[in-house]
Amino acid sequence: MLIWIFAFHSFNFKQPQYEINLSKSMIRIRPVDMGNIKTHHTWNNDPELNYFDSDFPLDREPLSLFCRRLQEMMDDPNSGSLILEIHHEGDQKLIGIVDIHGIDHINKRCIIECTIAERDYQNQGYGTAAFREAVRYCFDEMGMNKVSSAAFDFNDKWIRILTNLEFTKEGTLREHAVKNGKYADKLVFSLLKSEYVTSDQFQMSLT
Repeated sequence: MLIWIFAFHSFNFKQPQYEINLSKSMIRIRPVDMGNIKTHHTWNNDPELNYFDSDFPLDREPLSLFCRRLQEMMDDPNSGSLILEIHHEGDQKLIGIVDIHGIDHINKRCIIECTIAERDYQNQGYGTAAFREAVRYCFDEMGMNKVSSAAFDFNDKWIRILTNLEFTKEGTLREHAVKNGKYADKLVFSLLKSEYVTSDQFQMSLT
């Protein structure tokens, strides 16, 4: 999964020991376990995931290089990136990734990307549930004022998720990346803390 190409500056940021059990959606979010590196590597080199997630063409990376790059990023307190795993609570299977990056503690903003990479677990609400909890974590635990996400113009499913969660479309990065030989726009969405605390999508689901 090419979400790991990002490297943003942060200040004294460390990977927390973060775990959430979502009994209703049957998922658990955990810090990355390097014992799952082969699964992450497979996703990183998956053409379909790359098509929806990355601004760049797929460049298959050897396992050894991928492992070193991921470990270095996780060990770097200034990477400005937090990578979390999504596990299915029922069978404990690793099914996807939450990537919180562009973490800026000065302006209190960050970017979230979320992918359910295992096909058998897609389109069942797990991605929405994981994204919702990541948003909560960014506002309630990290003290962010603004959380952003983005989607290519052809990714109707992710655009619908962001819209349903009351994210506001901020703008369009026109002809942002080449996809299948054609330029694609990228749509940028965000949610502010003031909107989050009054949003039924987040506050009512806590009860």
